Amino acid sequence: MELGFRYFLNQPFFKKIIIINIIVFLLPLVLNTFLFLFNLKLFSLIDYFDLHPGIGDIIRSPWTLISYSFFHIDFFHIFWNMLILYVVCKHFLNFLTNKKLIEIYFYGALMGGLFFVISYNIFPVFKNAFSPLIGSSAAVYAVLIFACSYMPNTRVNLIFFDIRLKYLGLFYVLLSLIQIPFSNAGGNIAHLGGAFYGFYYAKNFNKEYSFSTFNIFFRYIKNLSSSKQSGSNQKKIDNILDKISKSGYESLSKSEKDFLFKNSDND
Repeated sequence: MELGFRYFLNQPFFKKIIIINIIVFLLPLVLNTFLFLFNLKLFSLIDYFDLHPGIGDIIRSPWTLISYSFFHIDFFHIFWNMLILYVVCKHFLNFLTNKKLIEIYFYGALMGGLFFVISYNIFPVFKNAFSPLIGSSAAVYAVLIFACSYMPNTRVNLIFFDIRLKYLGLFYVLLSLIQIPFSNAGGNIAHLGGAFYGFYYAKNFNKEYSFSTFNIFFRYIKNLSSSKQSGSNQKKIDNILDKISKSGYESLSKSEKDFLFKNSDND
């Protein structure tokens, strides 16, 4: 048990979040199995953490604006979300510190939840349609669209052809947009909220305060727990990140990639 916990602590953030999502996905299933075996009444643990669009529900359970993102409907729901998160973080975001990735992921989840709640309370089509929201898709979309926006010209191989990340991101956004009238309207709206934050963060990545009071608070907490990098190193890092933004991660030389890796803060 101790070795397993140590292994968990030593993992980068994206692997930790994948492990946590898998555990949370399995927990209600295992719990109901034991309740069934002991002939006890089954109940849904998800009901305490899913996001309902009613304003009264939000006031009573404000944690659901984030907690909804840790639960999934079925195996394929969590599988595709975690697969996209793994691929994007492993291959395209290895220059990001854990703290920046945490910010993108959780603010993406929050923005997806807010888009969901606001849409269900302002659009007439959703009148009396108060279905709850679960799933990490908004958070994953934030990470995906950040990568697609920050390094738009990086090419990825999709088996039969290569495509630039910016076109892949555009495809995912349009797919969620056009699916709203046909299925999972709330979920697709949440996707767009996460995508919005990922795009916004990418365009303001090197600015001191990139998202109003949310980032002011986040950066205040972050500054309490981390030391500042030297001015010369930070300037070089900023120049490399600008190069990634313009030409993609693959445009970096080996020495630039090594420099980013050595100077990444993995707290």
